[in-house]
Amino acid sequence: FDDAIALRIRENPNFHVPPSGTPLILIGNGTGLAALRALLHERIAQGEHRNWLLFGERQRERDFYYREELESWLRKGSLSHLDLAFSRDAGVGAYVQQRLQEQAPRLRQWLDDGAHVLVCGSQHGMAGGVDAVLREVLGDAGVIDLVEDGRYRRDVY
Repeated sequence: FDDAIALRIRENPNFHVPPSGTPLILIGNGTGLAALRALLHERIAQGEHRNWLLFGERQRERDFYYREELESWLRKGSLSHLDLAFSRDAGVGAYVQQRLQEQAPRLRQWLDDGAHVLVCGSQHGMAGGVDAVLREVLGDAGVIDLVEDGRYRRDVY
């Protein structure tokens, strides 16, 4: 093949796993799962099990990437929670930010326990929606505190 491909590699040194013993909330959609999955691999290798993944895509049947691996981690306790949202599934379509809103009590508890929040995926729609839910649950000042403490980080595109 002699075809060229246009791409760029972007480093984000601030997007990494938190210190040991810290709960981690990973939120993403689409190809954002790649970065979140890498972070989960690292956390699991470190023996950290307080991991919560919220992931969304279009259709469960076609777009549930790494399904067996994620479900295995959940069964084994390497993932504490796995919340999924498939926006184009007939009758049950939802978005990641809706799943986060549904889990507001758990979100508040995890954040009270010191959880870090890492968001990866679509800048348009998902990332803004997640931010809006965080502001609804915590208030603007609460989100600002998370950012200033380095506990809310985004890698969105």
